[in-house]
Amino acid sequence: MVKADDVAKYFLSKDKDRVLFNNNIVEKNNRKSYEGNIRLNKYLFLSQVVYMAKYGKKLFNDNFVAYDNGPVIKEIVNNYSIITARNEQINLPSKIKTFLDKIYIALENATYDELIEITHEDPEWIKLSDNTYNAPIMNLEDNIEEYKHRYKGLIEALKI
Repeated sequence: MVKADDVAKYFLSKDKDRVLFNNNIVEKNNRKSYEGNIRLNKYLFLSQVVYMAKYGKKLFNDNFVAYDNGPVIKEIVNNYSIITARNEQINLPSKIKTFLDKIYIALENATYDELIEITHEDPEWIKLSDNTYNAPIMNLEDNIEEYKHRYKGLIEALKI
C-alpha cells in the first residue's frame, strides 16, 4: 500500500507546468480554494474508489473527510502549497504508476466543477453532506460494492 502524499506528488510530477494543479483561486459552495487543490483531492478520491472497485482494497490508508466541495484529505488540503513547491519525484511500484497514469489521463480534461459534481454523487459523501462543517471521516469501505458497479465502465474503458 502507498501513501496519499506519494500519490499526490506523483500526480503533481506529471503536471510540471502546473496547468492542472495551479494556484488559481476559485470560489465554489461559498468556499475559496486553489483550483489545483480541489483537482488534486478529486484525483486522489477517484483513484481510491476506482482502485477499491477493481481490487477490493484501498490504494492508501489516508482518510477522506466530507467537505463542501466533496471528499478531501485534510493533510493534502492543508499542505498543498508546500507539496506543489517541492516538485519531487516519487518512487512508486510500476503497477501503481500505470494505474495512476490511466486515472490522470481519464481526468485531465475534466473541469474542477465537473470533478466536484462527480464526487458529490458519491453515496458516502451524500450521507455526510449535511455535516460538512465538521468534516466527518468518510467510510469508503461500506461502499465497495457500489463502487464496483459505478466504476465498472471506467475500469473496462481504461483497461485497468
